[in-house]
Amino acid sequence: MKADIKKIFPRNKVKVSIFTIGTQKGGTSALHDYLIKHPKVIGGIKKELNFFSHPELYEKGDNWYHQQYKSTLFFKANSLYIDSTPQYLSTEGVAKKIYSYNPNAKIVVLLREPVSRAFSAWNMYKQFSEMKQEQKQSLIQTHVVEKNKDLFNKLINQNPFPSFDEYVDLEFFNGTLSNTFPNIIDRGLYVDQIKPYLDFFGPDNVLIFESDFFKKNKLEVTNLVLNAAGLSNLKLEKNQLKPVHSRTYNSTITSTAKETLKAFYKPHNDRLFNLIDQKFNW
Repeated sequence: MKADIKKIFPRNKVKVSIFTIGTQKGGTSALHDYLIKHPKVIGGIKKELNFFSHPELYEKGDNWYHQQYKSTLFFKANSLYIDSTPQYLSTEGVAKKIYSYNPNAKIVVLLREPVSRAFSAWNMYKQFSEMKQEQKQSLIQTHVVEKNKDLFNKLINQNPFPSFDEYVDLEFFNGTLSNTFPNIIDRGLYVDQIKPYLDFFGPDNVLIFESDFFKKNKLEVTNLVLNAAGLSNLKLEKNQLKPVHSRTYNSTITSTAKETLKAFYKPHNDRLFNLIDQKFNW
């Protein structure tokens, strides 16, 4: 009987071992959706758990974190658990927290060309501003850390909502970035966000893909992640690889904003390419 109990209640509880950490607007929702189609990959009760990035959630501890998964009573020893939260990449200190929780985790990063990523983020926030008030409040409660809730509320209730060029001007101050929430330009400075993960987990455990490459090779990238985690390939039909969270655009980025940001990001991109030993066509 004791042996049976040990099987049901394993002494060493299985931990979350795959973390898809971003970047925001880089394709993490789609990759998460494809990965959990594998019979041995289990996602949480929602995609973005924000456990390691939201202090008020992190304080609840590992037991609360584990209860956010679909198999809420037991963690299955023969399954892998995945947490896909884009805020983990851009939030300071998260790499150390994840390493303390599970030093053997696999970290997956999708990096989108930073100018188009910034414009996509602005477009998303603009569409948030057009939501009904109850939808806005639900969004804030679910995704925004406590200290930023008032700032986020102010952002998405602006009328009229600032144009992308106006937002770029707000975030820049005398040629450098100011601390303007939610820092859509700052999120494109990937090199300093990725370095802590490489330092803690090592390059063999940090899988980095360019978002456009992922969009063109969805199944290949999905299987590369699964293989790195020790799982077999997944066979999916084309209709099972549909985009997730795609948004419409009612405007295009101006040439002025595009050139300003390309020039700003170039030295940071060069540092990134040197760090990860990959070069993207940015």
